Amino acid sequence: MPFRPIKVLIAHDSLIFRSVLSDAMSQDPAFDEIRTVSSFSEAASLLKAYEPDVMIAGAGLRGGGAGALIKEMKIPVVAVFPPETDPAEYHRLGAADVILLSKNPDKKSWEAFCSEACVKAKIAAAPGKSRVLKKAAAPPKTAASRVIVIGASTGGTDATAEIIKRLPGDLPGIVIVQHMPSGFTKMYAQRLNGLSGISVAEARDGDRVEPGSALIAPGGFHLQLKRDAGGYYVKCVQGERVNGHCPSVGVLFDSAAKTAGREAIGVLLTGMGKDGAEGLLHMRQAGAYTIGQDETTCVVYGMPMAAYEIGAVVKQAPLQQIADLIVQHLK
Repeated sequence: MPFRPIKVLIAHDSLIFRSVLSDAMSQDPAFDEIRTVSSFSEAASLLKAYEPDVMIAGAGLRGGGAGALIKEMKIPVVAVFPPETDPAEYHRLGAADVILLSKNPDKKSWEAFCSEACVKAKIAAAPGKSRVLKKAAAPPKTAASRVIVIGASTGGTDATAEIIKRLPGDLPGIVIVQHMPSGFTKMYAQRLNGLSGISVAEARDGDRVEPGSALIAPGGFHLQLKRDAGGYYVKCVQGERVNGHCPSVGVLFDSAAKTAGREAIGVLLTGMGKDGAEGLLHMRQAGAYTIGQDETTCVVYGMPMAAYEIGAVVKQAPLQQIADLIVQHLK
């Protein structure tokens, strides 16, 4: 299917916000035409004529904020809210995704925000695949006892896709936690499926972790790795947020440390905060091979940095090298 650039409508009452974000998106070839408006009425009137694929809307938009747009518009809306706002409100309304503004905006935080907005807009708009990447060489046949677990947050949707694209299809099973709200992990899994020989799906309770396949934690559920006589399987568990998230990377990594030990490979990718850092340390202590994404290729060098600082990372590497590291370790 040919690549079709994404049409974006940015709706926010701040001129600076609209200018900074539209300038950043215009540098990304994934986005085609970018329009901006400052009020609910402008957004509503432009919607039919412009027919955008996705809208990025501020919570305090004049005449009706992101919440009103989510209710009224028939396109995906990525809601932007100040740090003191509860994002659960927008999830309940049906936002495609939400983005948190920084309390103290500076150049670095604006860059991180724009990167996150671009990633989440791409996911919400369901863009086509535009590149074919060189895949890592296939490893020798591996036993079903091996397993790969990956965790990511801000910027991780693109980062995980980069890894999946480069991996051969005859690897041990993969289990992924990406911080993402309920209702959108299935859509994300569908976008990853077909990027390579790896079959990708949203996990269901009891699903087997099969070689050549990847399971993504459903939004709103923690994902645990389990094992019985038939091999690995996953358990989807509803519960309180852990490290501020549900699903939590830490929950998956802790279960992998207990269940798989030295048979596991753990990968911690870009993201804010510390989720997964201690879990990756537990994996390393159990004998697993652990990889952390390096600062230069992270959208936000938070989770991998926290893991690196506590000694959880065996190998820190650029995103483009991680697939090769996984394959090499399996040889």
